[in-house]
Amino acid sequence: MRIILFTGKGGVGKTTLSASTGAYLSELGKKVLVVSVDPAHSLSDVLEVDVGPEPKEIFKNFYAQEIDVYYSIEKFWGVLKEYLKSLLKWQGIEEVLAEEMSVLPGMEEVSSFLWINKHVEEGKYEIIIVDSAPTGETLRFLSLPDAASWWVTKILPLQRKLMRFIRPAAKIVTDMPLPEEKTYDALEELFRQVYNLYYLLQNQEISSVRLVVNPEKMVIKETEKAFTYLHLFGFPVDAIFINRVVEKESPFYEIQKKYIERIVKSFEPTPIFMIPQVYEEVLGYEKLKEFGKKIYQDKNPAEVFFKDKPFEIFEKKRKLYFKNNVKRAFRREIRGLSKRRRFNY
Repeated sequence: MRIILFTGKGGVGKTTLSASTGAYLSELGKKVLVVSVDPAHSLSDVLEVDVGPEPKEIFKNFYAQEIDVYYSIEKFWGVLKEYLKSLLKWQGIEEVLAEEMSVLPGMEEVSSFLWINKHVEEGKYEIIIVDSAPTGETLRFLSLPDAASWWVTKILPLQRKLMRFIRPAAKIVTDMPLPEEKTYDALEELFRQVYNLYYLLQNQEISSVRLVVNPEKMVIKETEKAFTYLHLFGFPVDAIFINRVVEKESPFYEIQKKYIERIVKSFEPTPIFMIPQVYEEVLGYEKLKEFGKKIYQDKNPAEVFFKDKPFEIFEKKRKLYFKNNVKRAFRREIRGLSKRRRFNY
């Protein structure tokens, strides 16, 4: 089993690279699923096929899925959403408004990624390729288990025990909906799946994050930050893809050359793939497959390209320290993070 997650700033070409990688791997005989969790939903456009909220076979060994947020929320959060909706209606909120308000912040991102855990547990596919949302949304999901761990391990069990005692008496004096045991069961199962996926994505033998970057100043700055945060949270980045590289004859060559040098200096020794600018649309399975061959050439897209850790965090005398192995370009990012998180550099 392999999970390959493509992320980067919006508009850098993540969907095309995800679909090209999947198409090429299916040509190599692997059973591949490409999952788009990006709300922009460009996968159908790139494949020139309608892709639904459930996995759909597009070609032999090649499956695709575009996550529908509301469909996914009903599938994974159904019990919890119904309880929240009943509580809001009890407070006098109209049903239509209660339906919308019962979708809490974070539900969308979590619901999308829970599909990946479901596919892993079912074991139907050899390789799952994730066309993820822009870096900010992806990082927000990846940091969720750390942020929620204290509440899940300490508060939730205590609250559940307390509710068992309160519920019978409360029903006598109020008609306010109280969470039933099935609500807590659903919540615990939900977090079990989230944590399972979290640890899968941290396992570099199974999962790899691949960052897509264009040779542009703002894109590079965001990618550097994403690279730093991904490694701090323990998610392995095994390759950088520089997309839309122009030829030497282009008037933009010298501008791009400067930025490409910065990318190489910043991210090495992480492997870097240079993807030339194409002047026709890469649409449809056949074109995507050929584009995938050009990207990877003699390499197998399923292999883990890089396993070293650019930096690590360790504890010494009750203080957190960085062991920094990255290039100078990232030291400013890490120093700034050190001050905010009370790390010692």
